[in-house]
Amino acid sequence: MLYKSDVLSRISHEIRTPLNSIMGLNRIVAEKADDPAAVKEYTKQIDVASAYILALVNNILDAEQFAEGTVTLAQSDFSIRQMVEVLQVTYSNAAKQEGIDFSFVMPEPMPETVTGDRYRLNQVLGNLLSNAIRFNKPEGRVDFLVEDMGACNDTQHIFRFTVADTGIGMGPDKLKNLFAAKVVTDDETAVYGAGFGLAVAQNVVGLMGGKINVRSIEGQGSTFWFEVPMTVPEAKPRQVSEENADLQGCTVLIADDNTINIGIVKHLLKSYGCNVEVATNGKDAVALFKASEPGHYDAVLLDIRMPVMDGLEAARQIRALGGEGGYSYDALTVPIIAMTANAMDSDREKSLEAGMNAHLTKPIQPEELYTTLASLKRQ
Repeated sequence: MLYKSDVLSRISHEIRTPLNSIMGLNRIVAEKADDPAAVKEYTKQIDVASAYILALVNNILDAEQFAEGTVTLAQSDFSIRQMVEVLQVTYSNAAKQEGIDFSFVMPEPMPETVTGDRYRLNQVLGNLLSNAIRFNKPEGRVDFLVEDMGACNDTQHIFRFTVADTGIGMGPDKLKNLFAAKVVTDDETAVYGAGFGLAVAQNVVGLMGGKINVRSIEGQGSTFWFEVPMTVPEAKPRQVSEENADLQGCTVLIADDNTINIGIVKHLLKSYGCNVEVATNGKDAVALFKASEPGHYDAVLLDIRMPVMDGLEAARQIRALGGEGGYSYDALTVPIIAMTANAMDSDREKSLEAGMNAHLTKPIQPEELYTTLASLKRQ
C-alpha cells in the first residue's frame, strides 16, 4: 500500500530532477553568454527538461480527472503532419542529448487535415516518446512511425502510431498491470514513468475509440502502438490566409498580475509585430477597453486568477458592453482569449461560458499563441 508520503516523495523526485537541470543549465548559460553555440545547445536542454515537468503536471491532473470521469474530448480540425513533425523535432533533440538515435517515418499519402483532439493525441504521443528515451540504453534507438491505414467508413480513416525503443524492456509481471494508475516506488525502477503517463495515455486512447498495445522483452526493448479513427474532412477546411495570418500592427490588450508572464507574452507579441497594452487586473482591462475607440484592440488576452477582478468576470463585462451604443459590435466580436495556468477541462468550459473565444494554458507555447491569434483575427 502506498501512503500519501510515498506519493508526494515520488512526485517531488520526478519534479526536482529536471528542475535541478533547468536551474543548473541557467547558471551555465549565464557563464557562457559570450558563446552563442553553447547557449543554443544548453537552451535546447532546458526546453527538454521543461517539457518533462509540464507533461508530469498534466498527467497528474488528468489522472484525477479520469478517476472522476470528467474528461471529454475536444473536436477541432488540425494538421496531423504539423503536430507530429513538432514532436519529432522536440524528442529527436532530447534523444540526441542522451546519445540515442531517433528515427521518424510518416509514409505518404497523409491527409493534411483531420478532426480530433489535437491536445490529447499530442499528450499520448509525448508520454510514449518521453518514456522511450528515458528508459533506453546508451547508444540505443527510438523509432517513431505514423501511418494512415486507410478509410474505415465514409468519413473516417484509421491512423496508427508506433513508438519502439531498444531500452530496458519489461517482463510479463510488469506488463500485466502496466497501464494501471499508480505511483512508481523506488523498488520499481523497471516500470515506465512515474505511474501516471501510461494510465492517462490508455484512457485517452480509449476515449478516442482505440487501445494501446505493447510488446516488450526484458533487456531488449519495447514497442507501443495504437490505432484510432479520426475524421478526414472531404472539403479542404478554410485556411488562415497569408494576409490574415499577418499580425503586424495588431493591438493586443494583456491582463495579468504576474510581471514575468507579462514580459514573456509581450516579447512574443512584439516578435509578431503587435502593439501591446497591459493591465494588471480584470477591472483595469475592462476600463481600458471601455475607454478605447471601437476597433482599437484586435484581441484581449486575460489571465483568469487576478486580484480585484478575475479574467472570467472581465470577459463577461467586456461582452456586456455590447449593449452600449458604439461598443455594441466591437465588444461582441473582439477575440478574447484565456491565458491561464488553469488547465482542467472544466476551466476551459468556464472560459467559453464567460464569452471567451479560446483557452490557452500556461506555459504559453509560441506556435499555439500565434495560430490562435491569427485564426481569430477579425476581418
